[in-house]
Amino acid sequence: MLSVRLQAAYDLFDSCGLAADIGTDHALLPAALLSSGRCSRMILSDVSPSALANARAEIARRGLSERADLRLGDGLSVLREKCDCVSILGMGGLTVAEILTEGQSRLLGASLILSAHSSLPALRRAVMSLGYHFVSEYPCFDAGRFYIIMKALPGEEKLTEVEIRNGKCLFQNSPECLFPWLRSHRSY
Repeated sequence: MLSVRLQAAYDLFDSCGLAADIGTDHALLPAALLSSGRCSRMILSDVSPSALANARAEIARRGLSERADLRLGDGLSVLREKCDCVSILGMGGLTVAEILTEGQSRLLGASLILSAHSSLPALRRAVMSLGYHFVSEYPCFDAGRFYIIMKALPGEEKLTEVEIRNGKCLFQNSPECLFPWLRSHRSY
């Protein structure tokens, strides 16, 4: 069973042929996506050999090794083929922004599933600068903290400074933890 945060990311994935999970760590999200058939094949990458070993063990334990390609590497540099969807979760916003900016030529129109622990405005600016727009921002509370899970698709959209700071899509739905999240982020 996935955590609340990973379930929120899972729910944003469209069915696809090939997806990538950058910074896969424990591979719980890719394992769920492959097991359910939501993704036919996945590339799982991490910069840490020990994290990739953990991911390999989880994928093997679930009998998914033939549909998962595990790659040691930094950011999007591991992508050599077009992916339908790319997820980057569990890092700081500046790190995710840097990964996207440095690897933008490898995105090739993939939809993006993102979550950052910090610096959300910097992440929103980076996504906007790549010619993407947000179609979903969903707050959730998991393991004692709030997370925003985002989905972005190709297509330019200019956000106002208020939307960059607070998110535009965040207010389009009313999840039960929106108001607690807002109270916890009054500094925005």
